[in-house]
Amino acid sequence: MSRPGELAAARPRLTVAAAPSPAAFAQWLAELAFGGAGWPELLAAVAERTGAACRLVAETGELLAASDGTGGRRHDAAPDEVRRALAACRAGGAGPPGAAPAPVRCADGWTGRAVAVGAGPRRLGALLLAEPVSAGQVELAVAATTALLIEAVRHESPPPAVRDAATVLRALRDGLGDPAEVAPDAVPQAGEVDLLRAGAAHGWRLDQPHAVAGIAYTGAQHRRWVSALSWLDRPVLAEGRLAWTLLHGDVEREVTRLRVRLDQIVGVGQVRVVAGPLVSGPARTAASFRDADRLLRLLLQTSDERRELPFGQAGLAQVLLAVPDERLRWFVQRHLGPIVHRDDLLRTLDCWLATGGSRQAVSERLHLHRNSVGYRVGLIKRLLGVDPLDPQTVAVLRTALAARELLAASEAG
Repeated sequence: MSRPGELAAARPRLTVAAAPSPAAFAQWLAELAFGGAGWPELLAAVAERTGAACRLVAETGELLAASDGTGGRRHDAAPDEVRRALAACRAGGAGPPGAAPAPVRCADGWTGRAVAVGAGPRRLGALLLAEPVSAGQVELAVAATTALLIEAVRHESPPPAVRDAATVLRALRDGLGDPAEVAPDAVPQAGEVDLLRAGAAHGWRLDQPHAVAGIAYTGAQHRRWVSALSWLDRPVLAEGRLAWTLLHGDVEREVTRLRVRLDQIVGVGQVRVVAGPLVSGPARTAASFRDADRLLRLLLQTSDERRELPFGQAGLAQVLLAVPDERLRWFVQRHLGPIVHRDDLLRTLDCWLATGGSRQAVSERLHLHRNSVGYRVGLIKRLLGVDPLDPQTVAVLRTALAARELLAASEAG
């Protein structure tokens, strides 16, 4: 645990106005915590921003740290007062709207207003702000609780489920609930805090934008494939011919780096790599996993030479991935129903749209006689009852074809 001022030179810059928003302050403190700051330095930062001395006490009343370096049992708080103050607080908050935080007196006579520090079943204790306190100071104190929780689990043994990279990835894929129900500035729940720390131990900043990468091997030398994964510069979750990891920064560039590195070991052309959308927070990683899985299946079923498919290059699939499968099936049936089981007509339609209605180009792509192309296009027009090259129809048919490919990829899995 660091001493006050020990990490001052390494502090990230708080590039906001003199009165930062609670969300900006919370993010800045999280950067400090991930950088190795202990409770004393975090409390010193809170005191500096709020203008109020502060102490962190456990539920038992034990003084854990103070902004001025105070320590020792003679500064502990009365356990009953701490429990009473915490009972008046919402988890991770200061109490009902409009209500002042409850006061807690320490053994040396110092008194502070209590803000609960906890998330879900994990309850650390209370952050005390020296009286008097304003609503703005309380908001900043509440924002500090995430960083204090991160530090709380720094020296704890990670739960068995997140001790190694593979199990961290499995836990992230399983999800922590509906991401839509998690407020962007919510205090992480106990499982989230554990995953934030466990992820950081493996080089993943889960509180920062990240994307799931899906990797597939199409060759036949399994031992070489396993060896290739061990030579990557990041841990992976290996599942047969598939593997998963997390990417930060320029995701499209990282996808290419992954593929090139693996190609050098297993042979060019035998690896496919995709990436899901960028997300922030462990609770949202499951959504990136889900989309990466579908994009990987989509890439594996295509017949072209494409070997990479990051989310940003997925075209219509970027939108269609968010649409429920039943809606996609309805759309495909509505616009391609009469030919939906005719692969020959679907391929012809796809090429016809891609070439702008060039009979010669379609003939060369599909190895058909020009007359056969003309016959198929005429049949498509009659069955669908539309002109495929009508400007309004083109967009609809392209979307329907993309939706069908996405559904086929999902069902193939």
